[in-house]
Amino acid sequence: MINYELSQLQDNPEWLDVLRAYSESTPDEQGRLTRVHDIEGIAEEHLPRIHGKLIAFGFLDFELADRHEGVFYQLTSLGRQGLIRLRDTGTDTIDEATADEMVAENDAVEDEVEESTTLLEEPVTTDESARESEAA
Repeated sequence: MINYELSQLQDNPEWLDVLRAYSESTPDEQGRLTRVHDIEGIAEEHLPRIHGKLIAFGFLDFELADRHEGVFYQLTSLGRQGLIRLRDTGTDTIDEATADEMVAENDAVEDEVEESTTLLEEPVTTDESARESEAA
């Protein structure tokens, strides 16, 4: 972990609260988490800014679903590392078993998602003759 990102988490305890809320949430079968709207000690109107910062610093990923499902989130490996490192320094209160379990589960889900994404990708051809034969 880059020290700058870790220092940002230490300097913004509300970021840690949001990451912790996601780490304690139950993901769906694809490892996605619905948006957390109610976190004790954080006004709901501050959550969009915090989400934006967490995404910008690489602690949280998001996926835009359709109009009915909304946005889904997922802790990144950097976000999990931040929670674990700050726990190790005594800044965070998440217990070791929960953090280790969370890392193992999220890594397994990320591996599954990467495998399924790879299977869905189609090769891209830049050869003009290949494009002409596909158009015919």
